[in-house]
Amino acid sequence: MPGPGTAEERFERAGIRGVLCRPVGDCGDAIVLTHGAGSNCQAPLLVDLSRAFADAGYLVLRFDLPFRQQRPKGPPFPALAARDLKRAHNLASDVLTRFRALLCYPEN
Repeated sequence: MPGPGTAEERFERAGIRGVLCRPVGDCGDAIVLTHGAGSNCQAPLLVDLSRAFADAGYLVLRFDLPFRQQRPKGPPFPALAARDLKRAHNLASDVLTRFRALLCYPEN
């Protein structure tokens, strides 16, 4: 359960699917968390980390890597590993650059 100073919401935009943990007060820095090959963004460690960081005033997005969005279970396909790594890096960069202002100051 999120702490008293945070709010959680589903987040789906531009190929990014996950959960946004937002501090109730002003946003500080933003953190992006994702999972390893055998997990997803609902992994207990990621959930606990995202909530702890949000309680400390950070805006946190935990998201599923592209291969996990395509396949809910099982490891990534080895032949697509390089592509998936590049896509994950690009998605994380997009969140930290283009979306930060939107996430801290959502449109009405």
